[in-house]
This record gives sequence, C-alpha cells and structure tokens, in this order.
Amino acid sequence: MSSIRAYCPPAKSFSVTTETCNLSASNSLSSDPPNEVAKSLTRSNYKIQDRNGDGQLTVSYAFTEFSETKKRAFRQALRSWEDVIKVNFVENGKNTDTHLSVREVSGGGGDATLPNAYGAQDVNIGKNEGAGLHAAMVHEIGHTLGLEHPDLDLPQSSDVYSTMSYNFSLFRPHENNKNSFVSDSSQTPMMHDIAGAHLRYKANDETRKGNTTYGFNSNTERDHYTLTSPNDLPFFCIWDNGGEDTLDFSGFKKDQRINLNAGKISDVGGRQGNVSIAKGVVIENAIGGSGHDVLIGNDANNRMRGGAGGDTLTGGGGADTFVYNSVSDSPGENPDTLTDFTSGIDKIDLSTMLKDAGIQKPKLVDWHTGKKGELTLDYDESIKRYRLIMNVTGDPYSMLVILSEKPIKPTDILTNATPVVLPESKPTRPSVPAPVPTTPPPVTPPLAKSTAADTVYGFNSNTGKPETSLTSPTDRPGFSVHDKQGNDTLDFSGFAQNQRINLTPDSRSSVGGLTNNVHISAQTLIENAKGGTGNDRITGNSADNVLTGGGGADILTGNGGSNTFTYHAAGDSPRNNADLLMDFTTGQDKIDLSSLSENSQVQLNYVSQYSGQPGDTILTFNPKTNRYFLGVDLTGNGKTDFLIKSIRPIHSQDVIGLNFPDDGYL
Repeated sequence: MSSIRAYCPPAKSFSVTTETCNLSASNSLSSDPPNEVAKSLTRSNYKIQDRNGDGQLTVSYAFTEFSETKKRAFRQALRSWEDVIKVNFVENGKNTDTHLSVREVSGGGGDATLPNAYGAQDVNIGKNEGAGLHAAMVHEIGHTLGLEHPDLDLPQSSDVYSTMSYNFSLFRPHENNKNSFVSDSSQTPMMHDIAGAHLRYKANDETRKGNTTYGFNSNTERDHYTLTSPNDLPFFCIWDNGGEDTLDFSGFKKDQRINLNAGKISDVGGRQGNVSIAKGVVIENAIGGSGHDVLIGNDANNRMRGGAGGDTLTGGGGADTFVYNSVSDSPGENPDTLTDFTSGIDKIDLSTMLKDAGIQKPKLVDWHTGKKGELTLDYDESIKRYRLIMNVTGDPYSMLVILSEKPIKPTDILTNATPVVLPESKPTRPSVPAPVPTTPPPVTPPLAKSTAADTVYGFNSNTGKPETSLTSPTDRPGFSVHDKQGNDTLDFSGFAQNQRINLTPDSRSSVGGLTNNVHISAQTLIENAKGGTGNDRITGNSADNVLTGGGGADILTGNGGSNTFTYHAAGDSPRNNADLLMDFTTGQDKIDLSSLSENSQVQLNYVSQYSGQPGDTILTFNPKTNRYFLGVDLTGNGKTDFLIKSIRPIHSQDVIGLNFPDDGYL
C-alpha cells in the first residue's frame, strides 16, 4: 500500500495581454458559510495519529540539501501552524508520531505526503519558488497535517481565505517584466485553513494570550506579523487567544479598510483582502496610516485612531474610544467622520494632543476668536454633520475638526484620560468658516530649543533647563523636544520602570512610570536613546541611531538607518534576561561590545564553541526558538554570562570589540 501524495503546481503568474484580475476581496467575494471550505479541506479525514500513545502529537523533521535561508523559512512556516493547533514540530526528533523528510527538488511548486499509517512523510519544495517560497512551505505543511486542496468552485475558495487553494486573487507587477503580474504569497495559514485544522486537531489556546500588536511596532516575535517598511507586503490571518490587541498599519500611506470583526477581511497597505481575523478571535484596537482609511470596529470596547488623512471610523458595538493625538489626525481641510458615535457611551480622546500642546482643559465657547484651547460643538446644516472644532495651536486657520453623524457632548471628550465636564454652551453660535489648509509651527510648551550642539535630554542633560533635566529616579518628566541640529540623545537610564522610548518624529514615549509624557515634534530628529534597568522597548528612526537598552530584558528596533546597539556590562543583557533585536541588518547595523570588554577586563575572542577561556564569544542559531544568539563566556566556565537574541542573523563582522583568530578565517 503506497502513501497518498498531494501535488502542488508552481505559483500562478499571467500576462496582462491575455488575462486581467480586478477582484476586490472586500467587495466581490461571496460570503458562503466559512465551514464549507473548511469541510472541503478535511473531506477525506486525514489526520496525524498519536502513534506512540503519549497523549500528544509530535512531528519530527529533517532537511536534505536545503540552504540555511530555506531552513529558516521552513521553521517559520512550521511555527505558523504550531501557533494554531496543538501539534509540536521537533527537528531531528526521536520516537515521534510521524517524520517529515524535507528536501528541495527541481522546478517550481512542490508536493507532500498526506498522513499515513507508516509515520513517514515527504515534503518536496521546488527550487524555483521565489516570492511564493513561504506560501509553498505553509501549503505543503498543511498537506502533511491532512488538509487537501479545497473545491475551487466554492465562492470563498481562494488564497484570501485558504493557503491550500489555487484560486489566486492578489497580484502585483512582476519585478523584471512590467507587462506581467505575479501572485503574492500568503504568509500564514488563512481563515479557512485554521477552521479546517481545528476540525481535525485541538486548537492551540495558549498562543498570544497577552496584549499583542500586529503590523508596525509588532511584539508578536513572528516575521509574518511584523511590518517595518511602507513597502512591506502583508498577507496573513490572525490567531490570538486574549489580551488587548491592536492592528497597527500606521506605516502605510495608501488608503486602507481595516475591519476588526472576526471572520472578516481587510484591505491593508494599498492591497485588497490581504489581512483577516480568524473566527473566534477578538482584536480590540486599530491604527490607520496616512491615507483615507476606513476603520470598522466590533462588539468589544475598541480604541481606534485613523491617523492622518480623512478617515471614516465606525465603532460598532461596545463603548468605543476615538483617539486624536495631533491636528494632522483630522485637520479642517480633510476631517475624519464618525459614523455611529453614541453620546454617553463612546468617547473622543484628546488627552495626548492637549498635553503636547500644553492645554490643561479646552474652553467651550460659542464661536472661535483665534485663541488656543477654544472648542466648539455645533451642527452644520450644509453638510448634515455634527462638528467638534478645536484650536490647538492658536492659529485660527489650522484647527482640529471631527465630523459626526450623531451628536457629541462635552462629557464625551477625554482631556486627561478621564472625562472632564465642560461648561455647556449657548444654543446658537455663528457658523465657522472652513479652515484654510496650512502647516503652522507646533506650539508645545515647555519647549526645548534647537542648538547646534549635541544635546542630551533627561539624565545627564546638558540643556540647562529644569524641565528637560532629570536627576532622580523619582522625577516625573513631561516635556516636548524641538531640536533640528546636532547629534542628540534621550537618556532615561536612571529609571527602573518598564519604559517605551520612541525616536520617531511626532511620537510619544512613556518613561519613568508615566504614559505618553515625552514628545518629539514632527520636525525633530533624535539620534540616540538610553533605557533604564526595566524591560524597555526602544524604537529608532531613519537616522543612524545608537540604542542602549541598559539593564532588563529590552526589545530594540532600529527602524531604518545604520544602527549601533551598545552594551557596557554583563548585566545589560544576561543569559536569563536577554535583550531581543527585532530588525538587525547584518553588514549595516553593529553591536558594540568594546565597553563591555573594557569594563569586564576581558578580551572577547570569536570562537566556534566555548573552550573554557574567559572572553569566548559564539554566534549560533536555535531552530526551536527561531532566534540567532550572540553569547559570551566572561568567566571561562563554559557557560553563557552575556547573551543577545536576534530575529535576524548576526555575523562576526557586525560586532565591535571582537577579536578574531590569527588564521585569517572568521
């Protein structure tokens, strides 16, 4: 009796002279019951069995003639399935329920053996798979779990809903031929794949139970859920089991449609139908980009920020909060519209914007006189909309304007993270002329003035100003930085709390135990950041940043530029509390261990494995955690005293302060 094999052709491409594709995943796909495709995927009831009787399903795998790049991609594809179902994949494992022999074959496409009684399965990946490599791997692993190709005649049988389908709907121009289009590849099991897998296996209800951000500023530790550039091409479905979660697509400039409802799809980054949320998953928050976005909430208490651009926001059920952090989020010339705002239940949060502008409480007036902090609530008969209009800067021609299809009352406005009752206005007020588009200078006291010198804000400050100088861990900072010159630093090394330090222009950082209390103006570029002894999250910008996490298990993201991650002591990143580098780019970024070596009085020597000598430094990869490691034995006991984890590779040439063998080889 032979094993049954599923053959999968190469990813589809077509010429624009013979075929076209105008499918909108948001508007053209039918809404047949999701379980129809899931049932089709599992119609033959293939399933890996608990052959060793230990009460769990464990699958071993081994590679033959596979490059390191492809091995890493395959391990990521396995993790995307492990996140969804309770099946454990172990490289070169023993006494497992089945074994996968993974190899590269000529041509494109691939094939895989479906589950069988022998406990041996093949996975063949075509060496010609390019952009579709990851999708091919996710697809073939789906076959090893027992999923088949779905009935292609079902309305939702497309790659938008199932990575097992060969109905392709997302296309983009071919890199080498502008007259040809290629299919983009899904990066995870999609909505119906997850539903189908749950028909055959136990759902993994331990995956991402905390507060999780998907997209930009991701903390998922998954490449397929992490965006770092407006040129990224997301194509994923979300499986999540709790916490307060966020879809963050703030880095995209094109118009988007972001839908927080489970079982629905979103159009993200200028593409259609490329992000979805699996059935049963609750995502609470959404952040749009700088285009004209549509944000749609669900029945949870959503927190929604459209970002720049004239956005349309629908909260859905629940008590929703619509967040505005700057005038550019909803200016008079391009205002947002709230479609279902419910006074007394929903809120409009202006607290961060007011704090940055130095406005303690808005003043409700009958009409605007050009004074900073004035706010009106009225109804514009000409456009049939209620309006919130606020002068944030003192410039009467640059206002925050929010339109609503339903009334907004003073008590609906959050000015300091809690609702503040504002005095009721008189019943009549003159109409407000449409503000003229303009870009005023920001007004954000206290303001740190620009100088040509390199400036340090926070601890070890050289500003000479009390409001931007910190001397004690009990200080409570609150300031905005406007500095266009020099090589500047935010230094919050004296704090022990967990902090979020963001160097992106027009961003806010939460430091010293406070929230959103340090602001960088839109025109300011700060090059360097120093964290404290807590578990800090530090994000750089497009400049060449120097980022120092300090003590604690820090998460560091360079976010563009040629960045240097500096370490001064073993306690900055010990083995049991190590830092994680999110986007380290070998050949471009650096890890500076020169101060660590000097302060430890130990010469760091690059070795292939620990030899019992102080200063032995190794670089390795852990396939189980899918992490690259830099480890240092500072004492010579053969154990790691200092450790850095990275999602991306680190080469020995990337490390400053590291000595190499005399044989000329690294």
